[in-house]
Amino acid sequence: MTAAPLMPAIDLDASATAADVRAFFGRDRLIAAYALADLDPENIDQSRWWIARRGEDIVAAALLVEVLPFRPCFAMGESQALAELFRSGMTEARLILATPPNGRLPIEASYRFERIDVMHRMAVTVDRFEPRVTHAITRLTVDLLDDVIDLYGNASRSYFTPARLERELYFGVYAGQQLVAAAGTHVRSHGAGIAAVGNVLTRLAYRNRGMATSVTSAVTEAALQMHRDVVLNVRQDNAPAASVYRRLGYEVHGPFIEGPAVRRAVWERLTKNLFGRTS
Repeated sequence: MTAAPLMPAIDLDASATAADVRAFFGRDRLIAAYALADLDPENIDQSRWWIARRGEDIVAAALLVEVLPFRPCFAMGESQALAELFRSGMTEARLILATPPNGRLPIEASYRFERIDVMHRMAVTVDRFEPRVTHAITRLTVDLLDDVIDLYGNASRSYFTPARLERELYFGVYAGQQLVAAAGTHVRSHGAGIAAVGNVLTRLAYRNRGMATSVTSAVTEAALQMHRDVVLNVRQDNAPAASVYRRLGYEVHGPFIEGPAVRRAVWERLTKNLFGRTS
C-alpha cells in the first residue's frame, strides 16, 4: 500500500499584500463583506491582516480593524490554518470576532469567546428587492447629527461622527421634531460592490408600527443604486426580524458566529491544545 502524500505545512505569510487578502475574501464576498470594505483604498491604513499559506495557496486569512476601540476581526479559511494563524500570528488581548462556523473550534484553541451570537448573513440584489416604505422618510445628513445621537444614545457619539454620516447612508422617521426610528449602512465597498445595512433602531414607544421596515427599505434601496449586493446580519433565533427582511427580498446567504473573545493565557492555550478543553 502506498502512503498518502504529506500535505505541505501551514506557513504564515508576513509579506502578504492587501490584494492577496482581498482575493481570498472574494471567494465568499458576501460573508466577507465587512472585511472587503475595510480593504478599500480609503480604509486600508486602518487595518492589519494575516495570511496562512499551504505551499503557494492561501488557505486562511484574518483582518483586524485597528482604529476602532472594540477591535473587530474577521477570519475565514481552513480549520488547521486558522488554528495556526490565531496561535502564532494574532496576539491581540481582546477582539470582537466574526467567523464562519468552521472557524470556532480552531480559534478557541487560542481565544475564549465570552459570548457567541449565531447569525445569518442575509443578502439582496436589485432583482429581488421589494420596497416597503409606509412612512415619511428623511435622509439623515450631518446637520441632523444631534438627532441621530439622541436616538442611539450619548455613548454613540464617538461612532456617529460627521464623517460617518457623510460617508454612509442613513434614513429615519420623525414624529414631530423627534427622530424615532433609523437605519443605515455600517460599511460600503465600491470596489467589491457591497453595502452592509445595520443599526436598525426604533424608540420603544413607536415599535410595531412598521417603522423599522420603512427605514431598512429606504437604506436598502439607496444602497442598491450604488452597489451590486446589500447584506445585513440577523440572529438565527430572531424569526420576526428575519421575516421582515425576507419581505424586502433578502435571502439567507450563510451562517456565521460573532462575539467578544479574549486571548487565553499561555497555560490555558497549552491545556486547550493538549486536552481539547472548551471552557
